[in-house]
Amino acid sequence: MNNNSITKPLLAIIGVNFIWGFDFIAIEYMMDFMSPAVFTLSRLIIGSAILTVCCFLFRGGIKIEKKDMPRVFISGAIGMAIYFTIENLGTGLTGAAYSSLIMATVPIFGMIGDRIFFGNKITPLKTICILVSILGVYLLVAGEPMGINVLGTLAMFAAAILWVVYLVVVKPLFERMDLLTLLTGLFISGLIVELPLAGISQAVSHATIEFTPAGILITIATAVICIIIGEFGYVYAVGKLSTTLASAFENILPLTTVLFSFVIFGTMLTGSQIIGGLIIMAAVTAIAFLEKDK
Repeated sequence: MNNNSITKPLLAIIGVNFIWGFDFIAIEYMMDFMSPAVFTLSRLIIGSAILTVCCFLFRGGIKIEKKDMPRVFISGAIGMAIYFTIENLGTGLTGAAYSSLIMATVPIFGMIGDRIFFGNKITPLKTICILVSILGVYLLVAGEPMGINVLGTLAMFAAAILWVVYLVVVKPLFERMDLLTLLTGLFISGLIVELPLAGISQAVSHATIEFTPAGILITIATAVICIIIGEFGYVYAVGKLSTTLASAFENILPLTTVLFSFVIFGTMLTGSQIIGGLIIMAAVTAIAFLEKDK
């Protein structure tokens, strides 16, 4: 693969992680105005409507083969409904900078998932990287100045695991379906699952729902830019780049989130948390470069 052929996918993966970093900031802000499930539902309604219209305009309808429907539905339930609800919950409880650094552990869980689901071996060097990343997580969590929010921290680790599960389940569909149809099916499936989740969470929590002009703009913008465009860009980049490059550049996400969090909220990480975050990202990068290109 020459330099010219990887320029566009590299720019795509950098751009995707940049906007996903901003998404954590938007989530932290919106959690003051509605529950995690309601925010997820709102974005899924917007995304489903836009993608459905695009699918009818450019594909003549939502054409999903019967054999793919169960996998599309399960993928949408996990990756669009449950994952985003848990991520919203964790980010609202812990803050954007902290939660994004925990999400930097996704490649670690991905490697473990490869071992469990596909039997890929974990070499001694990768094992060392995992142990080093655990040290980084400890420093990140232990350095929280206001004390550990146990529920929020557990939610973010659950979100990291859910994202890996989502990627494992949805990956076979990338080869059989065009991306527009697939994303439309995923959004609609997530919407179907999120409707009762939002209803139950609202009935239990009685959380206030407040759609301010800024909140409406953020909800629409993040649904279109962070989720729809982000997903398109991510799949395009992963399809063109080696696993090594794609994984390494995903470390941009927590860096951009920490920067945005400082500029917008004035959030400062402690020295221990900065060191922990750097250790996690270094371990993940090392694992990426230990992987053979696929």
